[in-house]
Amino acid sequence: MGLWGEEMFDPIVFSISRIILFFAATLMIYNAMQALDLSRIFQRNSANQIRFVFIVLSVILGYLFADAIVSLFELVNGMFV
Repeated sequence: MGLWGEEMFDPIVFSISRIILFFAATLMIYNAMQALDLSRIFQRNSANQIRFVFIVLSVILGYLFADAIVSLFELVNGMFV
């Protein structure tokens, strides 16, 4: 049993943080990926496919980033139980 008898933060705080951080990270990663030039990899006139790949990669990387950060905070929160 911890100092206060339970965890410092309610688990719902981590769920909400994970959702907010996911969307924020996805947007930042999408903007950062705009600097990549993938026209050499794709065929001509494939702007829609490139945009789709950017969106999919941004969602995947945003999820991984948000999950890693929130999991780290959950572990730190669990240390004080």
